[in-house]
Amino acid sequence: MALGFLTSFISDLAKNLYGDLPPEITDLFTEQLPQVSAPDISFQPFTVTSGAGSVTAGPKGTSYALTPEQQAMQQQLFGGAQSMFQNAMGPTADREAAIYDRIRATQRPEEMRQRMGLEERLAQQGRLGVTTNQYGGTPEQLAMAKAQAEAQNQAMLGAMGQAQAEQAQQAQLGGQFLQQSYAPEAALLTAMSPALNVADMADVARRQAGEFGMESQLANLNALLGQQSGLANLYGGMFTGATGLAGGLGSFLGDLILGL
Repeated sequence: MALGFLTSFISDLAKNLYGDLPPEITDLFTEQLPQVSAPDISFQPFTVTSGAGSVTAGPKGTSYALTPEQQAMQQQLFGGAQSMFQNAMGPTADREAAIYDRIRATQRPEEMRQRMGLEERLAQQGRLGVTTNQYGGTPEQLAMAKAQAEAQNQAMLGAMGQAQAEQAQQAQLGGQFLQQSYAPEAALLTAMSPALNVADMADVARRQAGEFGMESQLANLNALLGQQSGLANLYGGMFTGATGLAGGLGSFLGDLILGL
């Protein structure tokens, strides 16, 4: 009867030692470790606002948003530049003709007075109907005709020069209009320049904070692994000792029974 009791005692002890492990031990090997997540250190968009509008810098580029008044002015300047360039690149024949007609309109009254004065003098001299083989009129009339023809040529050259000068001026104005049309965006860029330094400092701070956060997570994970490893060693030592104790107790009881 004593032998049966000993056998049952040792069996129960072995079951307790090698049967289902307590959750304190199984959790050390089955519990999911915390996941280390990478912090968000990506570029953060920012917007700078001024009287001309706003400019937003993002990871995909920079966008501008002018105020309605600035946008309307920009469109007017663009339109003015386009109109000036079209005139500057077009033919000048019509403009030359218009300028020539205006010059001749100022010359004709004087030319008419000169012809009438010459005819009056010739009539007084009795030479009004005189003709020559070279010209068909008097030498005075020939000289006047040459002078008036030269004045017409000068008027044509002047019209051409004036038209070309106007065309060059229109091209220059077109360039000025075009340059001024970019002034609102240039003002936004000027306003954005100081903000770039602030954004750069914020970006550096964000990256440093992300690096510290990652290091902190890794340190916590390493500490947890060390803690679980220590507990596993502790529980392992306890079970090793308990196993040795059970073995020694079994031997003692066996010797005791045999001695009886």
